[in-house]
Amino acid sequence: MYKIYRISFLVIIFSLFFEFAFAQNAINLSGEVLRSRSEISITPKKATFTEGSTFEVPILLNTNGRSMSTIDLYILFDSKKLNIVKVSTEDSIINSWIQPPSYDNTKGTVRIFGSVSGGVISDASLVSSITFLAKSTGLSEVKITDNSTILENDNVRTQSILSSNSGVYTIISKSEQAVAVYSDTHTSQDVWYNNNNPVFNWDFDPKVIGYSYVLDTKPNTFIENKNLTNENTISYLDLKDGIWYFHLKSLKEPNSWSRAMNFMVRIDTKSPDTFKPKVDYVTDGKNKKALVTFSTTDNLSGIDYYEVGVIDIKQKDVNVPIFVRAESPYQVPNTHLAGSVVIVRAHDYAGNSTDSQIKIKIPGNLYNWIFNNVVFVLLLLLILFVGLFIAHYFWGHKLLRKIKLIFVLLTKNPKNKKELIEEVDEIRKSR
Repeated sequence: MYKIYRISFLVIIFSLFFEFAFAQNAINLSGEVLRSRSEISITPKKATFTEGSTFEVPILLNTNGRSMSTIDLYILFDSKKLNIVKVSTEDSIINSWIQPPSYDNTKGTVRIFGSVSGGVISDASLVSSITFLAKSTGLSEVKITDNSTILENDNVRTQSILSSNSGVYTIISKSEQAVAVYSDTHTSQDVWYNNNNPVFNWDFDPKVIGYSYVLDTKPNTFIENKNLTNENTISYLDLKDGIWYFHLKSLKEPNSWSRAMNFMVRIDTKSPDTFKPKVDYVTDGKNKKALVTFSTTDNLSGIDYYEVGVIDIKQKDVNVPIFVRAESPYQVPNTHLAGSVVIVRAHDYAGNSTDSQIKIKIPGNLYNWIFNNVVFVLLLLLILFVGLFIAHYFWGHKLLRKIKLIFVLLTKNPKNKKELIEEVDEIRKSR
């Protein structure tokens, strides 16, 4: 007993020591240090556009490794030089819009307010894309205001510390128009492609002496005044996934360079994340139904749609299913219930896909009865457990023998002591 007290005393002393030591280290920590930090990027940061043209500004979110759920952004722009054509929700990580995106071209304001079910962790996820019309020449700015908020995916809805950049755009007149760049492999700047070998083209101009160009992932790269080619096409191979920018400007006479023109390409060659469908069995009267639920994510282009195909493994000649578009949950046709395999195919916006499958096994009547009477079955198991525990207690402590001895002592005639003693001894020797 003394050893126990001594060990307990030592444990208490060491616990107090470590608590004091770590408490000293934690005294200087503030709530700001522990809060998460999120970044909103307006892309491109700098660019030049022609008066009367339209251009797209993607809004990207970096959660810095923490899970975020609610996004509420207030955006300002110069309404004298820019007008909004549309605020796109396609490809957005926001899957639950608390308020549809809204904008005011008179005040120069935009609000994007929604949430992500289950939260999102990403380095560069698309929140929304804003298409602007360049109204008049000059310098314009698009920025995130200080009353914007991003909340963590936790029970207390902790507000993340938000930082952001501004997009600064130069609108030039048509007389100053830069070289028009286009791509036959990546025709639209709004679309994701699984082709990582882009080809860029621009119209041939006999007055141009040469061109300078750069391809990188930065929207505001400065192009050096260096004559690199007099061709009107260039191609690249095996680019990494992500958003790329091709910058080009022309030289018409010595030391007379045009403004730079930018062309954005989106590349996503990776398939959606792997996933595992789940099946739930429902009994509706005499009919049995199988409901297959499924969901997955794609970090770049996002999930476009799902397809489902059913294979009846009892039919030897059918190996390739017919896929149809479907949403979760998907009800398996009654003709394909027992002994079938359901294949779910997830497609992203770049044309990549991931397959997953699950086998349908219709449970028997006993399973259905247990499933429909869960409370009764649990109660029955509890009663059985208590009964077995009581029986084990009586058997282990020989209570039945003791009760029998008491009964004998109370009911037998004390005059016949010898017979009583023999009977008591016999009961004691028994188990």
